[in-house]
Amino acid sequence: MNVILRFIRVNAFYFVFGLLQLLCLYQVARFNSYQQTFYFNTSRSATGHFLSTRQSIIDYFYLRDYNEQLAAENLALRQQLADNRFSQDTTRYRAGADSTAPFRYRYLKARVVQSSVNKLNNFITIDKGSKAGIKAGMAVLSPTGIAGIVHDVSEDFSLVLSVLNTKFRVSPMIPDIGFREGFVSWDGKDEHLVQLNGINKFEKIKKGAKVLTSSYSPHFPEGISIGEIESFSIPGNSSFYDVQVRLSTPFNKMHTAYVVFDVYRPQIDSLNQAIIQP
Repeated sequence: MNVILRFIRVNAFYFVFGLLQLLCLYQVARFNSYQQTFYFNTSRSATGHFLSTRQSIIDYFYLRDYNEQLAAENLALRQQLADNRFSQDTTRYRAGADSTAPFRYRYLKARVVQSSVNKLNNFITIDKGSKAGIKAGMAVLSPTGIAGIVHDVSEDFSLVLSVLNTKFRVSPMIPDIGFREGFVSWDGKDEHLVQLNGINKFEKIKKGAKVLTSSYSPHFPEGISIGEIESFSIPGNSSFYDVQVRLSTPFNKMHTAYVVFDVYRPQIDSLNQAIIQP
């Protein structure tokens, strides 16, 4: 305490000078409109910057919570898509906007606990398994596009065959030209690019065209983003393009997955089995 009192006594002149300066500034701002306006505008700006910085720091520490909320909202919106509803006419099932029609697909949100992108055959592990009703063969999506197909399941986890796996195949469509043939696969080179095979050289494709899943896919709902055409060429005397497709899903940053439950899949599988074994 003596040290503090001695410090104040030695520096009393500076403290008094500072107080008088503050008092003078207050009086100037109080009785002069220009200085008053300048003071309040400056203080408001400084306070705004302080609060903005403070909120940015808070937002940073709550990013995980925000991401969880966005993932839940994304799941809810995906469930409500018109293409998710199927109505029945006299001959076939068709996608429609009938709000009374049952949902064909439902989605289960899961967290990615492990993923690889630098191997020839990559897999994704998610934190949902047979307890949640997941089975091998189910499609898995990312928030921005396709991710893979469930390969194996334990009670609490599932191993997903990633799009970045040389054994992965999916049927594509290019809406711009009405293309619904061939297949998309990965050559094991670039984690951002897959190859679209089966487009004949007479098709008028263009860079940037969207590539989506087609109705021919036995796993994925129709219209899920695969990516966009990055480049294409015709090698030698080939009758088909070599097409590079830039993936919609950034696999090295994937944290959330959606497992697709197809309500009609058991019926379709049963019919297919009857064809194989008459």
